[in-house]
Amino acid sequence: MQKTHPMIRAASLATFAWFASIGSTTAEEPVPIEEEPRHELRFENGHVRFFDVRLPPGYVSRMHVHHHDGVFVNIAPSETEAQDWDKPAVQRPGRIPGESYFIGYAARPKAHRVSNVGNSVYHVTDTEILRSCRGLPIPDGAAAGPVIVDNTRVRVTRIELEPGASTQLHGPCGMLVAVTPGLARLATPGGTQQLELDAAGFAWRDHAAPMTLTNIGGARVHFVDILVK
Repeated sequence: MQKTHPMIRAASLATFAWFASIGSTTAEEPVPIEEEPRHELRFENGHVRFFDVRLPPGYVSRMHVHHHDGVFVNIAPSETEAQDWDKPAVQRPGRIPGESYFIGYAARPKAHRVSNVGNSVYHVTDTEILRSCRGLPIPDGAAAGPVIVDNTRVRVTRIELEPGASTQLHGPCGMLVAVTPGLARLATPGGTQQLELDAAGFAWRDHAAPMTLTNIGGARVHFVDILVK
């Protein structure tokens, strides 16, 4: 695991200073997201941080801060409540596996806690977007599947492949997130890579040329692709 980038630490300190300055009746002070025990930081580089979040039934998270834009991919749903900083807890809308959304925390940081009030594990991934990838223009047709989110920071697409089916992943860089377990082959001009991914498994790429993703397993697979602009 790489060490946290100095720019990330500086942003965290600035965010915490802001929350401290406004005061609160909440007894618990917020912590960085990576210090919340169930937010596992599994990957980090200069462009993204990838968190695997699993909340068992009855779990109440620590108050924690989001201050980077993020793409969230739901893996397994459960009933949850969210409590924003200095506000009462509210019931959150239900989710379905593969449901994905973008939250622009860079412009408006948030401190909150999440509670699993359901009977099953709540499982979601958070790909934080730290920095652009080269800033090259991305053609409108550069999509691996149906587009879920398309803004100045990311293009997020849904990929569902039957055995033997293929699609194109595009550069300059991106994160592939598995909603279901699967076996796939990623072919680039420089060679091939076999991906054996569990649910919430991921594969980072940093390659300008298009790549071919093929389902080489025996079952249908569901991925979400996050193309970083």
